Amino acid sequence: MLLCAILALPTLAQGRKNVRINEVMVQQDSTGGNGWVEFYNSSYGTNAVEKMFITTLSREEIQSIFDKNKGSNKKPNQVLLELCEERPMDIYEIPRGDERNTKIAPRTHFVMEADGDPKAGTFHMPFTFTAGKDNYIALYDVNGDLVDDVTVPATLQIGQSYAIKAEGRLPSVLDDGKTEWTVKDGKTIESAITKGNYNIREVNENIEAFHIKDPHGYWIAILAMSVVFGALAVLYILFKLFGIFASKTLQKDDQNQATAPAAAQAAAIPAAGGDLDGEKMAAICFALYQHLNAHDQESGVLTLAPRDGSAWSSKSGLMRELPVIKK
Repeated sequence: MLLCAILALPTLAQGRKNVRINEVMVQQDSTGGNGWVEFYNSSYGTNAVEKMFITTLSREEIQSIFDKNKGSNKKPNQVLLELCEERPMDIYEIPRGDERNTKIAPRTHFVMEADGDPKAGTFHMPFTFTAGKDNYIALYDVNGDLVDDVTVPATLQIGQSYAIKAEGRLPSVLDDGKTEWTVKDGKTIESAITKGNYNIREVNENIEAFHIKDPHGYWIAILAMSVVFGALAVLYILFKLFGIFASKTLQKDDQNQATAPAAAQAAAIPAAGGDLDGEKMAAICFALYQHLNAHDQESGVLTLAPRDGSAWSSKSGLMRELPVIKK
């Protein structure tokens, strides 16, 4: 059980906190097209984003609300739920019930429309973005923990999006300071606005870092061989111990089988119970006498006496007898 728990720790680590904001559009065109936010599941497991909170309220404002409710023994998620009722235009809870769409597959995305119309569906938020000013967006977990946030600068023009660089680091750790953002205008392939299509990286920084540390592959070869031979050594030890245990078990069984007849004979001998009375002794003696003298003594000599006129050579015996007719 302990081993299973240890192996499950990496799985627990890749939960909803691996959902990241990937790209934000404030306003699509001059006619006032609605903005949107693209989120990305950076983990290798499916995440259900239902009951998570999306808000335009700043960290400081949310934290101050949490601080005010510390004395009420309310959990952070309860505070956020009450906030959804009090200020429905500033915070949105992804509703439960649309499980087919709110279960986000590994390394995939989902898009939330900032059109101010939550009645239009699960992925429609109650607020909109304003061009020409900073727009803050944050994602909170079910338990009230901040998962990710970003501030879209006021310099973002209409028709542009604020996105993570395709060749940059995946947004997998909050406030790590390593995620690079860029402005995309859609004029070239490199700056294409990919709503609903995460910017696939051609370079994996983990592989590149390992290549720098081990350019010739010596360490990876040693590591791989160590794992294989280590597993073989463990199997050898286990089989060896199993053989010793089985051998001792067989020896013990043989000893038990060897001592069993002697124990049975010893158990068959009755314990001395004192002198028997006369009647019992007489019955035993009589039974022994009958058993030992069941037949008379015989000489063992066979006497063959010839007999004249045996049936097999008698002609008259072989003929059919005719009935006697009385006159």
